[in-house]
Amino acid sequence: MYLRIALVIALVAGLASVGVNYTQVKEKIETLQSDLSSTKDTLSTTQRDLSSTKNTLRDTQDNLKETTASLVDTRAQLDETANRLSESEKLAQQKMADLERTEKSLTDANSKLSRWNALALEPEGVRQMQADLRDAVVNNTALLDENNLLNRKIVRIQNDLDRYTKGVQMVMLPEELKGKVTAVDPKWDFVVLDIGSESDVQEQGELLVSREGRLIARVRVNSVETNYSIASVIPGWLTDGEMIVEGDTVMAAKF
Repeated sequence: MYLRIALVIALVAGLASVGVNYTQVKEKIETLQSDLSSTKDTLSTTQRDLSSTKNTLRDTQDNLKETTASLVDTRAQLDETANRLSESEKLAQQKMADLERTEKSLTDANSKLSRWNALALEPEGVRQMQADLRDAVVNNTALLDENNLLNRKIVRIQNDLDRYTKGVQMVMLPEELKGKVTAVDPKWDFVVLDIGSESDVQEQGELLVSREGRLIARVRVNSVETNYSIASVIPGWLTDGEMIVEGDTVMAAKF
């Protein structure tokens, strides 16, 4: 009897315990379901926010590309403007320099005009004076050339006269006289020189022949033309082992 009552009590206690556990589990389940629903809502909201953020980011990137392209264009325009400005500054400087030169030329011209006005000369008179001056210069040049020619003739005549009247054999040539040997005839011991009467070469004048600073021979002029002369080697003056060749230098002998 007591055993039956104990079993019944134990069974009732067990059922009560199961009921309590069921209630607790149900509450937990309901809590979890509520949390899950809330998490799903939060996730949905987050996904919508993420989608909106992506769209905003895409729009921002597009705007950034457009801004970058616009910046590049602006920089190119700025560079072009700077180049045009630089060219304009250079042109302005050039114009300023031209203006300064023009002003200086105008000032000089006014100064010259003032001087001409002070002389009381007409343009025709000035042109005539310039023509007369040119003619005078031409005539003076011609007279100088004629005078030089006459002087050379006088010197030659005096040398010839000295040879025939005083027995003078050597004719003094200008100290600065220099030339080159253009041809050689070793058989007859004469040479052709590239200097003549235009260089004041005279017959019987003597010249030294040298090569690289070495004396080779001494020659005496036999005949003279306008731009060349012929001379013969003076016996005893040809250096041993040497011979005159084309290109050797000749200069007036001073003794």
